[in-house]
Amino acid sequence: MTKTLAANEKEYHFETDMPPGVSLSNFYPPETGFVWSTQKWCEVRFNIPTATLSVTDEIHEPSLKVTLDIDVFKTQPNLVGQNVFFYLNGLRVGSRFVTSRITVSLRVQLQYVRYGVNVITIDTPDSARPAVHGIEDTRLLGIQLFSVRTTVA
Repeated sequence: MTKTLAANEKEYHFETDMPPGVSLSNFYPPETGFVWSTQKWCEVRFNIPTATLSVTDEIHEPSLKVTLDIDVFKTQPNLVGQNVFFYLNGLRVGSRFVTSRITVSLRVQLQYVRYGVNVITIDTPDSARPAVHGIEDTRLLGIQLFSVRTTVA
């Protein structure tokens, strides 16, 4: 589901009965309110309209802010969290060690943003199978993605 907030801002959520408005690679089908990654890396593709990027502001240089509401698979005491690395169009724009649900905000100068389709690649090298930890789930789980918000400001 896509929620248009303003001309320069969009928010995407994941539900079982609605298309998310972004293109996902290496994710399981949506569950209620989120999607799980299927590999040690995944991608979210979203569109930034050309008109949005042509904004000029003499006070500050506009940038793209990508806000991700995420969690990771974890289990005590063996896997207390996971390393998560974020890339926009191949450029590393952030990293976190995630131990609980968090909101990550990534700010990127517009010179690195493409007109049209942009790609966020999320690398989760610590992805694990719950079954290895005694949980009845054989899927490989890395990142749990609840929402994506893009803002040009």
